[in-house]
Amino acid sequence: MPLWEDPVMTSLLCTALVGVLAVAAAVGRPLLGAGVAVVQVVFTLGGVRPAAVPAARPGAWLALVVSIGASVWVIVGDPSELWPVAALLGPAVVAAVMIQLARRGGRQALTASLTMTVAACALAVLPVAWVALVGAEGGVHAVWLGLLGVGVVGLAELLPTPVAVRRSLAVLLAGALGAGLVFAAEGVADAVPTVGGVVLATVAALTAVTAMAAVDRVAEELEGTTAGVLTPLRVTAPIVVAAPVAYVLGRVLVG
Repeated sequence: MPLWEDPVMTSLLCTALVGVLAVAAAVGRPLLGAGVAVVQVVFTLGGVRPAAVPAARPGAWLALVVSIGASVWVIVGDPSELWPVAALLGPAVVAAVMIQLARRGGRQALTASLTMTVAACALAVLPVAWVALVGAEGGVHAVWLGLLGVGVVGLAELLPTPVAVRRSLAVLLAGALGAGLVFAAEGVADAVPTVGGVVLATVAALTAVTAMAAVDRVAEELEGTTAGVLTPLRVTAPIVVAAPVAYVLGRVLVG
């Protein structure tokens, strides 16, 4: 088994990526945007591009272009709003239809191919929420709490326990550590109340667990597919899916 297909390495890569995003958030939006771009590249070109669906390659590139464009727009435009995401998703759907019209080989698996392309675009833009959240006043603290929940779930995958047990423990631990971060880190308590920190970290962890369960389900459906095909999704899906949840809760908490 190649090293990158090892579940331990997958867990460590996910956790390391979360750590990089947390540090980048402390530095500023441009660096966080660069970190989010790495997540988007791995998710689209690593997770979507190899899919056994017609037009998976152009669909993955479309998703990457749309997601990077949304990140840049948020960075140079309104720092805390997500309307650029909605503005780009409309043209992305039109482009997805054009890809289907342009591809050769008839209309085999048209519905599956179109659905995958549109879904890839919608999912790839979700991490932009981390960039938008850090642009809000005190938003960096909400980003830390959200990423804390995701990181705990990633590390919990190293535990030699049943899947349900270790993921349940991860959600509980994320809430406890969220409270600890509010108390321990300077300035966090001024921006986020303790209860809010617990809720944000816990819900982010729960969302990350749901993303991992979804990837596990895909692995079951694709039995016989090498684990390496799903490794990029296992690394990035928790970060991708937790972003909008952290954004909504973070905006409620920090304004």
